[in-house]
Amino acid sequence: MNKHLKKVISLALVLSVLSGCANAEEIPQETTAEQTEAVTTTTYPTVTLAPEENQIINESLATYETLDADREAVESFEAEIADSYDIPIVSVTTREEILSLDYYVSCVVDVFNVDESLVINEASAGIKVRGNSSAYYGDVNQIRRHKAPYRIKFDTKTNMLGLNDGAKCKSWVLLKADWDLVRNDIALRMGRAIMGEENYCSDAQLVHLYVNQEFYGVYLLCEQCQVNPNRVDITEPEKDYYGVDIGYYLELDNYATSDGNNRYITMDYEEATVTDIEGTTRQLVPAEYSIKNDLYSQNQIDFIEKYMNNLFEIVYLACEKDEYYTFDANYDIVESQFDNAEDAVNAVLDVQSVVDLYMLYEIVHDYDCGEGSFYMCVDFSANSNCPKLKFTSPWDFNWAYEGSLTKYHAAAFNEESFVANKGDRSNPWFIVLMKQDWFVNKVKEKWTALQMENVFVNCIEEELAYIELYENDLNKGNDSSTESAKDLLNWIKKRLRWMDKKFIIEEESVS
Repeated sequence: MNKHLKKVISLALVLSVLSGCANAEEIPQETTAEQTEAVTTTTYPTVTLAPEENQIINESLATYETLDADREAVESFEAEIADSYDIPIVSVTTREEILSLDYYVSCVVDVFNVDESLVINEASAGIKVRGNSSAYYGDVNQIRRHKAPYRIKFDTKTNMLGLNDGAKCKSWVLLKADWDLVRNDIALRMGRAIMGEENYCSDAQLVHLYVNQEFYGVYLLCEQCQVNPNRVDITEPEKDYYGVDIGYYLELDNYATSDGNNRYITMDYEEATVTDIEGTTRQLVPAEYSIKNDLYSQNQIDFIEKYMNNLFEIVYLACEKDEYYTFDANYDIVESQFDNAEDAVNAVLDVQSVVDLYMLYEIVHDYDCGEGSFYMCVDFSANSNCPKLKFTSPWDFNWAYEGSLTKYHAAAFNEESFVANKGDRSNPWFIVLMKQDWFVNKVKEKWTALQMENVFVNCIEEELAYIELYENDLNKGNDSSTESAKDLLNWIKKRLRWMDKKFIIEEESVS
């Protein structure tokens, strides 16, 4: 008996046992023409799964007075540094140290050294440490010594620096710039250029960060990766709604199991052994995907785990075995009428989003693209904008810009030397799809179109012009930061030249 048929029978037996203890929920979403019936799935007993809001120390409205801050002294300090620097400044005033990954500290946020329309005065918010390795895994002494990335959560929806066309949201992120300043900024800039208006990629701006009048460093202000109409626009469930016809936001997350309260699913990737585009043969390593949106029943977790594993099986069987399946109305796997891998995969996956994210991660040579901070979303609601799984929200490029300039990376297994030290962080989706001629042709078409419009050249020139214009400000705290940034941009230029050889469609081949 085929593996996928065993899964269907096993799931049917489980549902038949449990069907007497709860009512069925409907999913009106239809992925293919074959899915003409409403999806039904058993609702398990209620489980409290909605993530609790992190507690804010001192939950009352934060002002200079409530934080025991001298207003005149703060304003005098801010006027003084505004006269000394040209880039935007974010100033945070607190009464407690910002040391916790779990709890927000009540604070006041000021933003100045910007156009008058972008100034923020005495906005009440909470602030906490965010990240994992970049936050020293919560080591308080290290955070005190080296500072960390932070997440700001305003009391009311607020825009910062006009990012994302002025969209107002509560949550914003401050990433501490590395020695080369722009590794996250240039990746996000290229991501926005590649993805356009069809997908979400954080906007960003380099700033100076001060906390209680102490210079914390050059930071990249950017957006929180989250479900939000202005960010990842998928359907959020009403409180205590237990149906599965909602949006799901997932992160391929090597830290998924580190928090006992985290909700996650496991992908076994069919336990498949495959050969990558460079000729390396290896077994795919299972991974966990954290669920980043609110959920209210175990049934919702079970559903998305089934959907994701079945989806990868469809992709794998089509690309590796020339066997073509699709979803039925319950998102179980059934035989399809497709006779080629391209049609089978296109029916269940937003292929263009995969093409776009593949190109970005191949450019930057990110060692983390198959292990952490890699996002996907899908929405099963009646009014869904995302009916098929979409790759989205490129994020966290601290492990990028390393390795060979002239070999495939995102489409290939990690080098054995890397795996021995850091584990296998290869991306199975890219590895399987990039051996398909039809998928490679889509990459070539998009790559050629972008290069004809000088998109990547413009991204690099914009980044270079900015760091040269504000060189003194950006070198505050590290006199060689902008030189390191230029070295990184030169690395990208070399990488782009190699990718041009692989993906540019020559005019004669087009005609």
